[in-house]
Amino acid sequence: MEILVNDNLKKMKKSTSLIIMSVFSACLIASLPANAEERSGACNIHPADLLATFGYSASGTNLQANQLIPAGPFAQVGTATGTSATRSGNNIVGRWTTTIDQNDSSGHLTTHTFAGDYTVNATTCVGDFSWDSVGVVFRAVFVNYAKEFKSISTLPGIIIAYTGTKL
Repeated sequence: MEILVNDNLKKMKKSTSLIIMSVFSACLIASLPANAEERSGACNIHPADLLATFGYSASGTNLQANQLIPAGPFAQVGTATGTSATRSGNNIVGRWTTTIDQNDSSGHLTTHTFAGDYTVNATTCVGDFSWDSVGVVFRAVFVNYAKEFKSISTLPGIIIAYTGTKL
């Protein structure tokens, strides 16, 4: 009789654990965003998302010296601000400015400010950012409901990765 009671207790403990896990899972699922598009991982970016200021940091290596960065490793921090944004078909197009504080391999701390244009695909959240004096300089992807971006340089010889967060 004692063995039968122990077996029944074990079964009840397993059932109770299963019920608790089911309730926990249901609560977790219920807390997900209601928009099916957001849950699927599809891009859901709007022009207003880009009319913001992002703080960012980056580190990289310049393989060939240019007017902004000597050859070698460097680090940057700064802000990027969307100053205009308009929907044009599947794209969001607009203007932006960026201010960069840079520490390079020669130990120089310099500050630069640039303005330019951007085009972000509203279905992929990927976009190209240019400076007026240079052309396309960055390729970015916006993540976390456009609260963050990840970016790389598109300039030959400059290997750099940026991460930015909406301020």
